[in-house]
Formats: sequence, C-alpha cells, structure tokens
Amino acid sequence: MNTLYNGVQFPCDGPDLKNIERIDHGCISMVTAMMSRGLQIDLSHFAQMEKQLTEDMERITETVKNITGHYINLGSGDQVSDLLHRVLGIRQPKVKLTKSGDRESVDYEALVAIQHEHEVVPNILDYKELEKLRGTYVVPMPKLARRTAHGVWRMFPNLGQTRVPSGRFNCKEPNLLAFPTRTKRGRQIRHGFITEPGWCYLSVDFSQFEPRAAAHYSGDAGLMRVFENEEDLYSDFAIGAFSLPDQRHQDDAGKWHYPGVDKDEHRFPSKTCTLASLYDVTAIGLQEQMPVICANCLKPASADKDDVEVHDCGDFEPLWTEDKCQEIINAFYIKYPGLLRDRHRHHGRARRYGYLWDDWGRLHHVAAVRSVHPWVVSSALREAGNFPYQALNAGALKISMAQIHDELTEAGILGDVAWSLLPIHDELVFECRNDVAEEVGIYTKEVFENCVPLKVPVKAEFKTGVDVTTWGHAK
Repeated sequence: MNTLYNGVQFPCDGPDLKNIERIDHGCISMVTAMMSRGLQIDLSHFAQMEKQLTEDMERITETVKNITGHYINLGSGDQVSDLLHRVLGIRQPKVKLTKSGDRESVDYEALVAIQHEHEVVPNILDYKELEKLRGTYVVPMPKLARRTAHGVWRMFPNLGQTRVPSGRFNCKEPNLLAFPTRTKRGRQIRHGFITEPGWCYLSVDFSQFEPRAAAHYSGDAGLMRVFENEEDLYSDFAIGAFSLPDQRHQDDAGKWHYPGVDKDEHRFPSKTCTLASLYDVTAIGLQEQMPVICANCLKPASADKDDVEVHDCGDFEPLWTEDKCQEIINAFYIKYPGLLRDRHRHHGRARRYGYLWDDWGRLHHVAAVRSVHPWVVSSALREAGNFPYQALNAGALKISMAQIHDELTEAGILGDVAWSLLPIHDELVFECRNDVAEEVGIYTKEVFENCVPLKVPVKAEFKTGVDVTTWGHAK
C-alpha cells in the first residue's frame, strides 16, 4: 500500500472511511477559496444569447408550421403530442406514456426514438434544446450573479462533495458543472465567463482517466499496452473493430500514426463505443450517440451535432443500426476481455455484500441488485460496474487539489497572481495573470500525473494563453 499526499492510503483492500475523510477534508481549503472567489461574467453576452435563442425558437416554430400546416406552441407537451400522434399519425416503437398516463410522452427519449419517422421531429428536438438552454441557463444565471467591487459581476458556486456516491463534486445555485458541451450552442454559454485585462483562464484535466482506471482495475493486457506505449486507444480499437490493416508507426518525435484509420468513419465510432462500453451502455443507447448522415447530401455528421449544424440542407438518418452497434460492442469486449471480467467481479461483489468499494476505500451501497424487478437489478449493476472508475477519478482530483492549494498558497501564488475557480469531474479551472499562467499549468499538470500510482501511466494536459480570455476558450 502506498502513502500519498496528506497520508492518503492507496490502494485499500476494503471500505476505509478514515481514508475517505482524509481525501475529502484535504481539498476543503481549495473548495472554500473557489466559492469565495467566484467567476466573473459578462451580462451582455447572456443578453445577446437570450435574444438569439428566442429568435431561433421562433424560426423553428415557423418551420414546423410550414411543414405540417399547423401552428402550435412547441413548448407545450399536449400540443406536440397531439400533432405527432393524432395529426401526423406517428407511432412510437414502444409506447411510453406520461406519468399521469393521459397521453403518449414527448420527452427527449421518446422524440429521439421517432426522430427518423418524420422531418418535423428533429425540428422539435432542436426547439427543446434551445428552450432548455434559454430557460435553464441563459435567462436564470445572470439573475444569480452578484455585483462586487468596481461593478464586476460574479457567480459564486455552491460546491458539495458528499452527495454523489462516487465522491464527485456537485454544484448548485447555479449548477456550473452541468453546462451542455456537446453542441456549439451549449459551449457558447462558457464564453460568458470572462477575466480582467492581463489575466487568462487555465484549464488542466486528466487525459482519458476513466479508461486508464479501467486498465488499472482490470489488468487487461491490451489496454495496458496501449497506455504504457502512449498509443491512441480509439485507433487501436478501430483496427480490430473494422478489420483494418495494422499500419501503426511512430515518428521521430514518438507520436503514433494510424494511416488506415479514418477519423470520422473509424475513430469517432470507436471512441464513442469505448466510452459507452465503460458505462455498460446498451446497443440502443449507443445508437443514439453514433454518427448520422444527411439524407440529401449524404454527408456524415457526428451524433453530437457538431457537424449537424453545418449540414442544414436536409434531414438526418442513422448510419448505425441497433444490430451493428451490438456488433461493435461485442468487438470491444473481444479486443479487451479483461474489462468484462472486471465488471463481473464488481457485479459479484455488489450481489454478495449489497455494496462495493473503490481503491480509496469509498463505499457505495447498491442494495437494489437484490430487487425482484429485473430492470431495477440491471440499472443497479450498471451503476456498480462504472462506480470504481468514477470514484478513482474523483479521488485523484481531490488529492491533486489539496496538494496544489497547499503548495501554491505557500509559494504566494494562489490568491495573488492565480485563483482556483472550479472543479469539473476530471478538470480544474484557474484564473491566472498572463505572465504566470504557463508555469502554473506546467506545475499543475505534473501534480495531476503523479497524484496516484496506477498500474498504467497517468497523463494530463492543460490549455492557457493570453488569448484564453473566457472559459469557453479554455477547452
């Protein structure tokens, strides 16, 4: 067993509440500093976003009217359900009703299931996305900001670290950790968080920590080889999943190249499948995340809508069937069989004890695995399977936070020429003076990479610079 910063023990053979206490208490000083500092915001940015989102919602409403001949309030579930199911006659593959049972549901999952049945459904999904951005983030958030000295408006996050079973941080009033980042619109929100002249944002995050945690727990030879040789995991999987010729090689700088692996056709689906498989996602769930194709120009576009917004000439159809998704999931476990054995190990522990623990000793109760309802058991086992990876990640971040805060404070850097702002899953966000940002980034990256001795190397990266004047520029 190794002794880490603040006497934290790693790995633990069983539940160890004292060890968890050392981890959670160690980062309190940085958390307190973050809540006291807050993030500066640009009120005009949010006002402009609100105006643009409102105009786009009105445009989509008009588009739906032109397609269907009916003008409805797209924010009304009753009117949307009536249009789709009674007027247009669209039927769900598996009928899903509202909680009251008075009509068919038109929530996000229900709409995604029928998005290829009629061209109006993708428009309604777009409307709902804009409506959520506007109603949940863009309009309420500036109202939660407080004016500080010299007319600066700041948001002060309320951070907690005991509500999420894995030990991850949660945030409320407002929830700055839950901004949607899969679309350009969602990422635009972060550009509303700014710095003073002469200062910049610094973002430091772990590189593929959860896949590395999976390699650490499972000991899978293929996964460990990829990380030990600093290869690209997703290209490595793509070669086997798509039966491609293995032409990988390193250049003089040590960077790996995969000539036979196409970024969009092979690597992106492989990446999506890898991350989904770590969370035990089903073939149907994976299909929703896979690339789609424009029905008019036949150009592919990623399912996260980054490219979908470029192709505005037609509807989008799935490139991946449910059977095809199941095939690539099977290929993943054939390529890295140790992961499946590791998942069964965690499932067995959950079934035997009604709880399980990670290598920090953090305990997670999963009594639902003993339910008489198969769907409840399935959900509990899925939660048990990915808990150790998330918890290992959360513990590594907290240990890093404790060390960074103590050492940079002692050096007179934090609170003077640099401020810690926010922890986000596997990332730390700072606000630094331009002349020290690079040095703080290098130091923080080193702490991240040496915070916990996994069986595979831990890697991190950072983004900063004089042009990184908003949070959005830091990713």
